[in-house]
Amino acid sequence: MQRLKQLISHPLTAGALGLSAVGQLGFGLFEPLWSLVSTTSGMWFPAVAVTAGTIAPEIGFADLGTKVLLAAAILFVGVQLDRLASRAKTWYNER
Repeated sequence: MQRLKQLISHPLTAGALGLSAVGQLGFGLFEPLWSLVSTTSGMWFPAVAVTAGTIAPEIGFADLGTKVLLAAAILFVGVQLDRLASRAKTWYNER
């Protein structure tokens, strides 16, 4: 029972639930949001990383800062993988 509780309350589970909830609305609604996140990732990720990794522990929110940093890092890696896949697809189609 404890293992099930840990599985349900894990941050990756929350992320998967959020992604699937957005996916249920349709990718037509998700695409503009993903484009915004992807386009601005060079601006928001450093700001979130500094805030969560440096400022949050100094004001007593170390645990929250770690969770926010992990979520932002997972999202940033997702953006980078999406860009890589897009560029690989373009390269493959143009060769």
